[in-house]
Amino acid sequence: MEQLIDEIFDQLKDYRADEILPNVKMTRNRIKQWVEQFDANDRVFILTELKHIFSKRYCSKDSVKKFLKAVVDKLAKDLGYKSVADFLRMTVFLDLQPNGKSQKIMLKLLSELLLEDYQLNIQDCGTVQKKHFVYIDDILCTGNTLIQDINEWSGNEYATGKTNLEAIKDKSAELIFAYIFIHAKNYQKKKAEMKFKLGKEISTNHKMYRQMEIENNEGSISSSLDFVFPIETEDEEVIEYKDKIIAQVDEHTQRYSSTSPAEFFRTTGRPKEEKLFTSPENRNKFEEIMLKKGIQILNNANVNVTNIRALGFSLKSHKNFGFGTLCFTWRNIANNTPLVFWYAGGGFQPLFVKNQTNVL
Repeated sequence: MEQLIDEIFDQLKDYRADEILPNVKMTRNRIKQWVEQFDANDRVFILTELKHIFSKRYCSKDSVKKFLKAVVDKLAKDLGYKSVADFLRMTVFLDLQPNGKSQKIMLKLLSELLLEDYQLNIQDCGTVQKKHFVYIDDILCTGNTLIQDINEWSGNEYATGKTNLEAIKDKSAELIFAYIFIHAKNYQKKKAEMKFKLGKEISTNHKMYRQMEIENNEGSISSSLDFVFPIETEDEEVIEYKDKIIAQVDEHTQRYSSTSPAEFFRTTGRPKEEKLFTSPENRNKFEEIMLKKGIQILNNANVNVTNIRALGFSLKSHKNFGFGTLCFTWRNIANNTPLVFWYAGGGFQPLFVKNQTNVL
């Protein structure tokens, strides 16, 4: 187990490491104390599976810098510019999120990159023409932040007598999104929402660049289901918790004279090919452990916030155990991941110290 702890620490050692507060950094002792909260027979298994998952889903600071470099170079090429500098002088990198959020941090890294590699300040971008607007962020989970930001931006002035939305409509400008991770089902939902709230021009004409697309459409038979989505169980604790969520959702949705379908359990035998976990059997076991420990945490902490679920935040109108995403970055943890990774309450010590000023 000590060797696994060392290997996982090596994967996660830059987590919040550039902050002043020493108690938020990842340490070997923190990993050890965290895993010792699980059944002794499960500890090596949990660490083994997480080492595999983190190798795919932990985004270090260095990897973010590489991502930003790749985005700039690819956009310049795809948009037909002779040089990256020419592209940058026609491009505005949107700065729409408050201090502490992912976008601000990523733009700071981008600014350093542009100066080092292209001898341009980020303030020089878009000085010839505002042709391309690029919105950068790390993880698209629910997509609510994106919609809120773009909704506000679209009404801002592009030029005298013209809004940004009007510039998109008449093709004076185009909108580009660049994410490290996007969840495919949620992205499609946000495109539909954009059409309803902002118009078809933004919904259908924007470009989306991403390093990794997370397949999370439980309704698609071909989906690789790249998230924590357990198979059905007869465990009494789980069934009791499921029934509690159903009652809460029905109470919340009764004003609409409708309710949502139950989406608690993955069909046995799906996905057809396992891509995220080390094996189908290990997926089943890992998901069961995460779910039951999450239920235990909620019970011990006496949490009554209905959208905080055992497998992460959900929507109050959705019948599920939580979003269950497995995406992590060097600077924060999404609250859509299972509670065992970030929720401090009921005597439980999470693996990561979450930046509470930044809910992803």
